[in-house]
Amino acid sequence: MKNALKSLSFLMVLGGLIFISSCGDDDGGIDIGGGDEGSFTVADGLYIAGVAGSDTTAVSGNKLNATMVEDDGFATKERSGHFSAYTYLEAGSYIFVDVADQNATDVYGGATSTYNDDEADNTDDYTGAYTVVDLSGAASTFAVAETGLYNVIFDTQSSEALLVKVDSWGVIGGAVFSDACTSDGFNADVDLDASVDVTAEGSTFVGEGIILKDAEFKVRYNDSWKIDRRTDKSSFDDANGYVALTNLGGTPGALVEGGANIGLSDNSIDNGIYTVTLSIDDSGVVEMSLASTGDAPECAFDPANYAWGIIGSGTQGTEATAGWNDDKDLIYTGQNGTTHTWRGVFPIAGGTADNEFKFRTDDTWATKLIPNAITYTDNSGNITDNADSNGDGSWFVADGASGFYYVVVTTDDNGDSWTMTIDDAEFQVIGEGSPVGNWDAGNGIAMTYNDDLASATLASGTYTTGGWKIFVNQSFDYNLGGAIDGTTALEFNNNTFALSAGGDYSVTISTADGGVTYTATATSN
Repeated sequence: MKNALKSLSFLMVLGGLIFISSCGDDDGGIDIGGGDEGSFTVADGLYIAGVAGSDTTAVSGNKLNATMVEDDGFATKERSGHFSAYTYLEAGSYIFVDVADQNATDVYGGATSTYNDDEADNTDDYTGAYTVVDLSGAASTFAVAETGLYNVIFDTQSSEALLVKVDSWGVIGGAVFSDACTSDGFNADVDLDASVDVTAEGSTFVGEGIILKDAEFKVRYNDSWKIDRRTDKSSFDDANGYVALTNLGGTPGALVEGGANIGLSDNSIDNGIYTVTLSIDDSGVVEMSLASTGDAPECAFDPANYAWGIIGSGTQGTEATAGWNDDKDLIYTGQNGTTHTWRGVFPIAGGTADNEFKFRTDDTWATKLIPNAITYTDNSGNITDNADSNGDGSWFVADGASGFYYVVVTTDDNGDSWTMTIDDAEFQVIGEGSPVGNWDAGNGIAMTYNDDLASATLASGTYTTGGWKIFVNQSFDYNLGGAIDGTTALEFNNNTFALSAGGDYSVTISTADGGVTYTATATSN
């Protein structure tokens, strides 16, 4: 994996690059030192160094720094022996060099292979191919075939390094709009063009005319979120490998791997049209700047004007929130292309002619959804309606079918028309800390509903202290997390749960207001 080097000194540093020449080591190692340029100070650390001649002279290098990797619940964590850098590499031969007290103490290298996401065993989120350097055998130089900007990743625990050529950068998120009314959310990148040559002195990527409004965004390269190098995709234990992050967040002036979404209001960024510039200097520091070039175009449709809620004698809750006394609001879950979506999970009673329900906005009947004025799909098979000629019909749940129902309301044309689907709702637990043991949608463990039409309980299962969530119908479209204390309202699409001690637990989710908010408890068995 590594070879010790003799007493070696560096000669010159320029903009983060190390230029070094041979002093004539007859033992076949990598010589660093000699020449007449004089001495200087080199920081301790790990470098990727280009080699020349007969693979004995290091001629250039760039320092790698400790970086975060992904942790359970989409968080980040430190990982011992994990380093990376964005660095320009010329085509040629390279080696990794450890530097301590002005001496090169160890070198690392090995055979290379190509990993491609088209391979049958690939389950990571990376799109494209990258080079893997096997560091587990005798150290030897490795080849970089193509000149360009690379994300170089070095992982001591896995005895491997990755060379990932960065071909593109893009901005992505709900704040990025293609026109006045359309955002593709976190589904598609708006590319930043390489406005100047990508060089050893630095690289600049620029996007002009980018509309930013209201929400959040991130930066990522090669249209990918991460590179998953775990042997078991259900575990984030260090011994199982790591997940390198190809997305950057935080703040524009201090971008970090896997950092938080960049909120416009949090960073004093006004709605507007921007030139977005991503700069990577010769030492690998990545910064973003935004220059306003105009006002954001106004969209005549504002989802905030459509606070959809369910109301009716079939809806549940306390006396103050049940029936026709109170609207139970759906959650606006954002925009995907031209589609705006609202979601909610509500307990609804059935079986009598009086148990009806409707949908309206802002607690008034000015805008309402009724059976003969909307396209709707009943996937539960339990819903009937009494749509009449004057357009004032209601929906009903069939006799014997009282339960929790998952409602999704959408518009594709800025409110000119609406669609709705109604499904049986099934709460499930998912995540590394849950009995299912992983985050793979489709593997959630279902809860059973209680007779009170206000709660559901999961059968006993083994939980760990890892993160987990509650989601609906095997999909993260509607998911809940946060405090599991039976009092604090759960958070939609936000924090995970985490128990202070592992063990056999029963988990109960409850609502006192007919599905507007939920709480959860975990009872040890």
